[in-house]
Amino acid sequence: MWRLLVFLLFLIASVWAGLEILRHPAYLFIIYQSWIVQMPLWFALLSLAILFILFYLLINSIDQLQLLWFRLKNWLRFRRTHRLFTKTQEGLSLLIEGHWKKAERLLLAGIHQSVDPLINYLGLAKAAHEQHDFDERDRYIQKAYRVAPEANIAIGLVQAELEMAQGKFEQATATLTCLQQTVPHHPRVLKLLEKIYVHLADWKNLQPLLPQLRKTKLITPSQAEIFEKNIYCELLRSSRNKNLEDIQLIWSDIPRGTKKNPDVVYEYVKQLLYYSKTNTTEAEELIRKTLKHHWHGNLVSLYDTLPSTQLNRQLVIVGAWLKTYGEHPESLLTLGKLCVRIQLWGKAKDYFEKCLALGPHAEATYEYGKLLQQLGQPEEALRQYQEGLLRIINDSVGKQ
Repeated sequence: MWRLLVFLLFLIASVWAGLEILRHPAYLFIIYQSWIVQMPLWFALLSLAILFILFYLLINSIDQLQLLWFRLKNWLRFRRTHRLFTKTQEGLSLLIEGHWKKAERLLLAGIHQSVDPLINYLGLAKAAHEQHDFDERDRYIQKAYRVAPEANIAIGLVQAELEMAQGKFEQATATLTCLQQTVPHHPRVLKLLEKIYVHLADWKNLQPLLPQLRKTKLITPSQAEIFEKNIYCELLRSSRNKNLEDIQLIWSDIPRGTKKNPDVVYEYVKQLLYYSKTNTTEAEELIRKTLKHHWHGNLVSLYDTLPSTQLNRQLVIVGAWLKTYGEHPESLLTLGKLCVRIQLWGKAKDYFEKCLALGPHAEATYEYGKLLQQLGQPEEALRQYQEGLLRIINDSVGKQ
């Protein structure tokens, strides 16, 4: 309806304009030097309108051509980028599958004109590493640093992991230590450092790493407690060929709560007895305090080795542990050995027999046989030796 109305108005206006032109004709004169151009005014106006329309169409065509060329270039660029991206994607897939040579070839092809070639270089480093071309691997790593210096953390982690896989733990430690200075609490950096220090048994450097592992929640509180206990046990265990002052210095650095752990106490007491065989007061006190609250068979066994003239007192103390914690091979063996030293032969025999009743025990067998020899029963002693040895062999075979 609106189109019809507009068409009628345009038709009426055209008829009116035509009648007006016929009624009042007008002319346009253009004079240039000796040239004179005369034309009706309506023709001049119509020609000017057509000229403007043609000019507009020409400009619009040029814009359309430019737009078409722009779209063509974008399509070509997208096609080329997509082809390169496909090569990178295929290279990464082959890398995961373990086809190192093919992966390296495709990742290299995908680098050219790639927007972000970092992933290509890291993949190439992995491929070269798996082919044992370590010089080429390092070259790819350096190129990755050059093309993406802002991604130094990711590159450094890949570099450290590859160095660890190669067995270059010192180089990996240097790489990770450098990264730690930039990002002190990065979880992956801390985890790799922990792995290296444990592998190298570098407990001195692992010890200050523990609070950071706890702070970043890489380990739970219970895991941190076990971790801390293991670290100090290893520090004390690896302190051989030092001296008593070094051992006591390590002990003084141990947190108060960890000093109550039976395993830590055992390692410390063992070192004390190794370096100081005469002054055993501290060792005895630690053993008694620890066993007052926690059972630890190795500490009971150590208690028997303490040189003491108060054998009856020791016998009472070990007897109290037996009542508190029940019958354990360590406490029964220790009681038997103490009874032998006090010459309580009957009790000693009874404790040895109870100890062996719990299972095969080499030391208990030896001590029992030795007691029987002292009591003038060599045949029975030999029989105990034979039975004990047979039980130990059968137990070992059963475990295998």
